[in-house]
Amino acid sequence: MPAGIKSLRQYLKFVDIVLEVADARLPAASRYPDLGTILGNRTRILVLTRADLADPVATARWLEVFQAGGTPAVAVNARTGEGVRALRQQMAGTAKEKRGKLAQKGLRARPLRVMALGIPNVGKSSLLNRLAGRGAARTGDRPGITRGPQWIRIEGNMELLDTPGVLWSHWQEPGTALWLGAIGCAPEGILPVTEIANLVGEFLLGKAPEVLVTRYGITRQEAEGANLLEAIGRRRGYLLPGGIVDQEKTALALVNDFRAGYLGRFTLELP
Repeated sequence: MPAGIKSLRQYLKFVDIVLEVADARLPAASRYPDLGTILGNRTRILVLTRADLADPVATARWLEVFQAGGTPAVAVNARTGEGVRALRQQMAGTAKEKRGKLAQKGLRARPLRVMALGIPNVGKSSLLNRLAGRGAARTGDRPGITRGPQWIRIEGNMELLDTPGVLWSHWQEPGTALWLGAIGCAPEGILPVTEIANLVGEFLLGKAPEVLVTRYGITRQEAEGANLLEAIGRRRGYLLPGGIVDQEKTALALVNDFRAGYLGRFTLELP
């Protein structure tokens, strides 16, 4: 993390706007703490990605809170492009303001430099590809796809910088790490998938137990029983020799279904 932040500080010298990218399902915990200290007086636009996987009512509440706090914020679905137009408008307005200031100083206009910043796998590269209108940045469904900084030219005389995601030093605090794991933003293999699945299961039992019944063909009693993974594993046939439920395989199936939105649209924290 210290090396990553040092690298980010180096590139911040050359950018005009920072797109802070966070996951709409975890709008607070998937952001850098104290980012304002790192950015200084640079313009920041908060982009909540994967809005299609989050509760739309909760997302609207979060946007109101961020806007009220003085942080411009937009929710987007990079896969479909929903919300990207509003983001472009935000960026264009900032670009016009920046160019006006350069003109007042007698400086020649140059491409506005925009930097995308966020923790691993919050959807930075997918967002930049949508803004660029082509597959210019590498994307993937696991943390660590972006290995090095990439400049991307987009319309409106702007240049985008995609950077590798960096986790902050205290991301492993109890609870935070598991929630990040639930949305796929923690390094693979670091957290026990069964613990993540138990957290997801507990959350769903409190919010929408019926989705477990429908998705996995278990009864309401089984869904609310002492061992949800046991019930799902047996129904799915995820068994080891001797008829023992493969807990890890079952947990992975539940977590992957949750991440992909097959169990519904949920926001894991509220303002």
